[in-house]
Amino acid sequence: MKKTLFAVALATAGLVAIPAAFAQDASTQQLAQQGWYVSGEAGYGQVNKGPYDSNGDVVGGVKGGYRFALNPNISLGVEAGYEYLGRVDARGASGNSSLRSKLYGPTLGTSLRYNFTPKWYGEVRAGAFFAEGQGLTDSANPSYQRFDRTRYYAGAGVGYNITQNWSVGVNYNYYDGSGRRGGAQLDTNAVTVAAEYRF
Repeated sequence: MKKTLFAVALATAGLVAIPAAFAQDASTQQLAQQGWYVSGEAGYGQVNKGPYDSNGDVVGGVKGGYRFALNPNISLGVEAGYEYLGRVDARGASGNSSLRSKLYGPTLGTSLRYNFTPKWYGEVRAGAFFAEGQGLTDSANPSYQRFDRTRYYAGAGVGYNITQNWSVGVNYNYYDGSGRRGGAQLDTNAVTVAAEYRF
């Protein structure tokens, strides 16, 4: 786990060292943002494996980072955050909190944003997710298990720039929340609405 986090941190440091060669000619309209940003999101997440298949809950998270303009339309963000992916009831166990799953943890990754117009953009993202979870195992005789391990997340979204500093967006993200083989499988599909502030 520590080796994986170190590798991700090293790769992120390399991205942060992108040279000023990406600076744009002043005569070209610059749609891509550059600089520090923070954002928050909330929505609905659904687990689609094991005893929690098709069940979901409210999810949310925060993140922040620095975005580099690569050309007039494209920017690359390096970001860290924290995601809470809800508490989900097992099938046939509604209201039994002792069987309810829980998944959360910090993230570290990158996002690539393409600005179609001064107002509209699309974005893809991926990175490491340090999953801390608990839930019933996916086995013939399930038992309750806690785990923590470094997995991954990936997603995409679209957004609208309200002002130079504020934007809102709709995102889909997948979080690999799987324990080890035979353990709790809490992979989560999340659809959220997000707000971002750029400094």
